[in-house]
Amino acid sequence: MKIDIMLICGKKTVTRDDGRVINQMLLENWDRDDQIQIDFGHLMIASVSFIDEAFGRLAQCYTGAELKRKLVFENMVQYDRKLLNDVITSRLRQQTIQSREACRVASGAKGA
Repeated sequence: MKIDIMLICGKKTVTRDDGRVINQMLLENWDRDDQIQIDFGHLMIASVSFIDEAFGRLAQCYTGAELKRKLVFENMVQYDRKLLNDVITSRLRQQTIQSREACRVASGAKGA
């Protein structure tokens, strides 16, 4: 699967609500595809809220290894890549077994 940020979001890449659109797409397709490509089209996001909601929240459900294996970020400007790495690292530090289980139960995932 490929998610085109510019096509889906246009200029709506600032708020948590904007990021939630991408997060929902990722969660809905997580078990369907081996990899999910996210194409930023060299668009500069520069919004912690958007990136945290879209991608950081996934680190409450999945390990760093799972995220690296599943998500492929393409055409991302360097500033946003650093921001993404910071957000994911922070969320992974916050992750607990309970948060992973709660997330998977909420999404309906089996075998947490």
